[in-house]
Amino acid sequence: MGARNKDLEKFADLLIKGMEGIFMERGEIKFSKVPEKICVPIVEYQKKMQADGMEKFKNEPAYVSSVNYFLTAADMAKKKAVGALIVYVEQAYMARMMKNLKYPPVDDENENALLDSCGTLCNILAGRFKSEIASAGYIELEMSHFSTYRNTAVPGVDFCSDEYDRYTINFIIENEKRLVIDMSMGVVPLRK
Repeated sequence: MGARNKDLEKFADLLIKGMEGIFMERGEIKFSKVPEKICVPIVEYQKKMQADGMEKFKNEPAYVSSVNYFLTAADMAKKKAVGALIVYVEQAYMARMMKNLKYPPVDDENENALLDSCGTLCNILAGRFKSEIASAGYIELEMSHFSTYRNTAVPGVDFCSDEYDRYTINFIIENEKRLVIDMSMGVVPLRK
């Protein structure tokens, strides 16, 4: 058991670096503490990674959005994921987070608008993570469109079946856990 990708922690560090950059560039959001990264086993059900937002925020409602990464376009067509990024945002903070990131106001009573906002956030964070991976000398990955849910990603999230671990990264904003990101990544080749 454990990670087949011996660089998994390095990928977690790249993810944190990218998130810090985006939050400073987009809205000057500062973290109250250094983001906390924890390596945990992947919880799998029917060959999908489980993604439950309510467990991240002490049973408070949350929005969940995920993106998958692929080594090639052919792998993407076959849905053979090499990695996954799952973004969880506390429901009560979703509209405020988007405002702090200088996005147009979101009606916090409009479920579809909040789901779309979480997907937009996930897409931005996932794109930045993809860029950080490439900047670190790895091949350019393909990235899926986001999928978004309220509370739980019911169908689960695709992931690299060779991996057993993922990183959970907790981001503390205004002294509260407002954003959590789960990341799993299989072996990604270095550029030649």
